Amino acid sequence: MADMTDATKRKEPEAEEAKPIEAKAEGSKPAAVKAEEPEAKRAKVANKPADPAVIRKQVEYYLSDENLKCDRFFSEKIASDKEGWLEMSLILSCNKMKALRCSPEDVVAALKDSKLELKDAGAAVRRPANAALPSLEAKPQHHQKKMLHAHDGGAVIVFKNVPAEQSWVQIKEALAKTLPPKVNIWFCSEVNDKSQCFAACPPFDGDLHLFEGMELEVGSAKLKAEVCYGEALQAVLKNLPKHIRDKRERESKKRQKERNRPIVVGSQKFVNVGALRGKVKEIMNSRSDGEQLKPEGTDFKLIKALLDYHPKGAEKSKGMTGIKVAKSQQGDSRCFYMVKADGADEDVSVKKCIDAIELDPPYVKVEKKAAAEGEEKAAVAGEEKKAEPASEKKEEAKVEAASETKEEATAASETKEEATAASETKE
Repeated sequence: MADMTDATKRKEPEAEEAKPIEAKAEGSKPAAVKAEEPEAKRAKVANKPADPAVIRKQVEYYLSDENLKCDRFFSEKIASDKEGWLEMSLILSCNKMKALRCSPEDVVAALKDSKLELKDAGAAVRRPANAALPSLEAKPQHHQKKMLHAHDGGAVIVFKNVPAEQSWVQIKEALAKTLPPKVNIWFCSEVNDKSQCFAACPPFDGDLHLFEGMELEVGSAKLKAEVCYGEALQAVLKNLPKHIRDKRERESKKRQKERNRPIVVGSQKFVNVGALRGKVKEIMNSRSDGEQLKPEGTDFKLIKALLDYHPKGAEKSKGMTGIKVAKSQQGDSRCFYMVKADGADEDVSVKKCIDAIELDPPYVKVEKKAAAEGEEKAAVAGEEKKAEPASEKKEEAKVEAASETKEEATAASETKEEATAASETKE
């Protein structure tokens, strides 16, 4: 008998068995057609032309003072060219430009009326009249949500570039002078081989704001404080004494409990920040793309009040006449847009507003009138309680006095009777 191969082992399906399958497939789309559908949809999205206004706004931002003062890469690339040109390929390599799916031709067309200058048919772009670059600054840190409360149990900070002649003792003394009364430093490390000194402090109101702008004068040097995050924070926490870590843990739980209190945004109250976030999602999901919020409605008033917490809220809301929900220009998500008086609209990140609220929640304040009434009721109740024993004693005294008087009167009458009896006997 010949050896059986893989081909001889496999048995082809019989025609009769295949018929029911074919009949079943008639009522539904073939698998091949189903597999093609997502690709067709993706192709449709990919072929959608990018909005020239969005492209122009993004490229102008890349070359603006606002971005270049923190963007070391672009700043150095522009400075390395004598005439200040930046290759268009570098612009197109940015993630936001990739999300817009725009070509070099799209960028050239979008910058037609821009003040930015192009050369070699869009091979490079530069600032108007090769404007001078702004001085580089430290990039502001945008921490993830999980890092927002990393210092609830107390701030951990670092001082860098400590002079060799200075020690942790001088740093601790200088730091203690800048802290509020009754706030004592928990821990201060020795200066390490990288000229760094770390300190841990108990939590207090406005602690992070104070430390982020702090500058100590130690000897002839000025040392700036930096709040630790991420890996740097974890490394410091590992080296903290156990009793200090335990203190931070207790204080962190205490702050979390205190933070879970009602807040008020505009005229609307929420049990906590999470409830506010849920309400904003509900407002967005209940609207169709392009639908405006009714100015007289509570939803409009809430979103408008939220804008006050945006880092650039006052600037962004100038000339705002309405608010609408529509698809984001940066992707497939949806967001809120501010409608301006001239008909233009501008997207706004409500997430930034809620993050700002979470950092410094606008807690509901206890009304003074209600508090005063409560205190007054408590005082009255206390006075009544004090008055009860006194009145009881007073009544007892009256009863005792009356009984004594009655006894005296009885004794007197008895004496009188005895005297009468004696006189009768004498007679």
